[in-house]
Amino acid sequence: MTPGGDVMIKRHKYLVNREIQFRYMRLVFIPLALLLAALYWFIYYSVFRQMLIPEAVATTLLPAMRQVNAGLLIAAPIFFIVIFRAALIYSNRLIGPIPRLERELDRIVAGDYSVRLKVRSKDELRGLIGKINKIVEAQAILR
Repeated sequence: MTPGGDVMIKRHKYLVNREIQFRYMRLVFIPLALLLAALYWFIYYSVFRQMLIPEAVATTLLPAMRQVNAGLLIAAPIFFIVIFRAALIYSNRLIGPIPRLERELDRIVAGDYSVRLKVRSKDELRGLIGKINKIVEAQAILR
């Protein structure tokens, strides 16, 4: 148990409900990718192409821009992997407890009021789970 009374549970699978988790991750990942692509387009095409650059400067600047492009080709996939991993972890905090909660709630609905819903300290649903546990405890006392 943690100081707040939460039960420490370590989840071993990060993808417990692929459809919902991927939908949640798309909400984060796609706008971020579009934002970065738009930013790149703005910097490279709008600014670079619009400047009136003397030919002597352009011969120095073009190789530098090619180096920037090469660096982006290497850094962008790494950046997207890091963002994908973070989105997966945070989607797991929201979606991860749901299958277990459904099983435990089925037991409560069947009349087993000894069940207490378990929660990890970082799960987003811990407030809701705490309230459900209070309702179950009240029902157990009334029986």
